[in-house]
Formats: sequence, C-alpha cells, structure tokens
Amino acid sequence: MQVSIVLPGLHNDAADAASALRSTALPGLAWLLGRATLAQIAPASSTSAFASRFGVADCATATLRRAGEQHLPLPQPGDIWLCADLVGLHFARDQMVLTAPEGLALDANEAQSLAEPLRDALQEVGEFVLASPERSYLRLNAPSDAIFSDLIDVAGRPVALFLPEGRGGLRWGRIINTVQIALHDHPVNRAREAAGRRAANSLWFWGESRMTATPQHSADAIYCDNPVAAGLARLAGSTPQALATFADAPACREALLLIDALDAPARFRDTSRWLDALKALEANVFAPLAARMQRSEVTRAEIVAPGERGGIALDVTPRRWAFWRKPIPPEQLLTTPMPAVAGR
Repeated sequence: MQVSIVLPGLHNDAADAASALRSTALPGLAWLLGRATLAQIAPASSTSAFASRFGVADCATATLRRAGEQHLPLPQPGDIWLCADLVGLHFARDQMVLTAPEGLALDANEAQSLAEPLRDALQEVGEFVLASPERSYLRLNAPSDAIFSDLIDVAGRPVALFLPEGRGGLRWGRIINTVQIALHDHPVNRAREAAGRRAANSLWFWGESRMTATPQHSADAIYCDNPVAAGLARLAGSTPQALATFADAPACREALLLIDALDAPARFRDTSRWLDALKALEANVFAPLAARMQRSEVTRAEIVAPGERGGIALDVTPRRWAFWRKPIPPEQLLTTPMPAVAGR
C-alpha cells in the first residue's frame, strides 16, 4: 500500500511555532521524519495543490466546494458557482472588519431563517443555496464580470481593501448593498445583537468558477474532511472517506489523504490553533501511518505540504528503515534549510 498526503500549512513560519513544537509530543510525525528525505517545493494554495492531484489545472474553488456538499446533488456541467458565505461586518476603530462564518457560530435554524430573504434579494442574479451555516452558494445566471477576493484573505481585515473589482465590480457592490439591506433588521440579527453576539449582516462572494475539466485520479481510497477535497473526489466518481477512518481502513493499492486543517492557522500565524490541529493529525494520521509502516502494511508514504510562500515534501520509503535512523524532532521542519527539488 502506498499513501500520498497533501497537507498545506505543515510548514509554519510564525515566530513561536518552532518553540511550541519543542514542547509538544508528536512521536508518529517524528518517526516519519526520521525515515524521510525532505525537500523544498514551490508555493501553492491548498485548492491548487488538491486539484493538481486530479489533473485539474484551474482552481475552480466554488464549483469544487459546492460539489463537496455531500447532502446535495452534484453541480451540473456548465453551471457557474460563486461562494456566498454569511459573514459579519463591524467597525473596529475607523475600519469595517469582517468576521468569518466560523466566528459567527450560527446555528442551523438561524441560517435557514436568514436564507429566506436572501433568496428573494438575489433571484435576479442567481439561485441562492444554503448548504450549512458556514457555507452557502449562488448559482449565477451569467458570469459576474467581477474579480472577488478569497474569504480566507479577508477575515479579520478591513473589507474596503477587498471589495469586488473589474468590469462588474460596481454592480456587485450594489448587489452587496441589497443583501445588507435584506439582513439589516432581520429578527435573527436583532436577537443576536440583543444577546451581545455579532450579526450575520452580509454575504461574502468569492471563488467564482465553472468546471472546465473532469477530475481524475488513480487512488483506490480518498480521505478528507474538507468540502473542496470531497468535491474533487465526488466529481471524479469516488466517495470520499472521513479522515478519522484512515487508521483502521483496509489496505489498498493507493490511498490519498487531502487535509486542510493546518492551512488557515499557518497562514494567519495562529500557533495555538495550528498546534491543536497538529495534535489531532498525530492521533488520526501520523501515528497510525507510522504504525502501519512498521507493520509493512504501507510500503511508501509521500507528504506534500505546500504553502503560500513555499512548502516542503517528505518521502518515506523502505530503504530508509535502517535501525540506526532515529526520530527527528518536528521543530526541525521549521529550522533546517532544505535543498530545492524540481518537478513537484
């Protein structure tokens, strides 16, 4: 069995990341590092890194994420999708700042209630689809002609720097105003504000796409916990498996794991969240993988960890299982210079 893991965000350049790793036990990851060769790789986003494993060159974020909503039917060929996520806008000093959907912690009933006026407000530009309190979409009637900024780049920052641009930018500015009017005095938001909670008073549009190629892969099993990766698997004709099932999954020829748990914490240098996610991966992925390699159930493992400013690749193969090779402390991932390798 061979295992390939795409894990953006493993390399974290936050000032306190290396010291945090020194005081954290990650024996499975340390064992893998001790039997691996490491190399630098070119910068890449999580979506492009996942998509490249399926032969998809363009990063069709909204279409892929929409396809990953496993309780909804797959998107139809030719559909144009736009992420349209419920967010909170509030003033911080003299700047309007965005709170991401996860920070709002809407429950399902609140989200469903907010979706009703949004469907009416947006019916002239497309069909509004609520998938979860954190994720919603707009199936566009026509291309937007606008350039949108990814939500991950905007959260916690002044929104004035990230408003829609391009030929359709002004039109989409008016559409956003219409959305905000629809949400402004909604009973859900009045109740949230009365309770001292942030209102879900806008949508953030981003990731417009139309799938132009059919994803393909050679893996027998795909494990993931994020909708973009799940969408790639579903569009390629596979049923994605939960990441937590990998430890006890039956052996196969090739397994592919697509993991984004470290990506946002690494990008925003949130060492506490990054470390918590690493600990969870140690239990669900690194330790089980090391154990399966020690039992010779896995003959090779590859971990590709891209990042916006560059990344790393680890290659663990049987010829490196010499008894004298010792575990390597994970903080060396962040402190040891590595030679570049072409073609990754």
